[in-house]
Amino acid sequence: MGYEVLEHTADLRLRVWGRDEEELFREALLAMAEIMKAERRRAEHEEKNVRNVHIQSQDITTLLVDFLNEILTLAQTHREIYTEIFFKRISEAELIAELSGFAVEGFEEDIKAVTYHEAEIRKNVEGNLETNLVFDI
Repeated sequence: MGYEVLEHTADLRLRVWGRDEEELFREALLAMAEIMKAERRRAEHEEKNVRNVHIQSQDITTLLVDFLNEILTLAQTHREIYTEIFFKRISEAELIAELSGFAVEGFEEDIKAVTYHEAEIRKNVEGNLETNLVFDI
């Protein structure tokens, strides 16, 4: 499905959409990876780095924001970018998934946090799930 960058005065604002929860979360993950514009570390036999995440939250919107903040922490801690996700479980209040990605030299855009401001997952007129996300940069 996808995402688009929306105008915002100080931070970075996106609208993200997908047919279901998995696609919405995947698109949000890929959008954040694109925004960070990581410079891939060059290696002869580069292996994918795999990380497991388990997030519990009060509702699906909070789960998405908490998930993205966890990914952001992992990316910055391990200097990695994640471009693939395998969902083991996703519900209104819990996500268990396996991420895979690659090591990076650094990030072009410094995202400090994903905020709850404007985040509310809802169905749009096409029947897809969508939300706005504001990144504190």
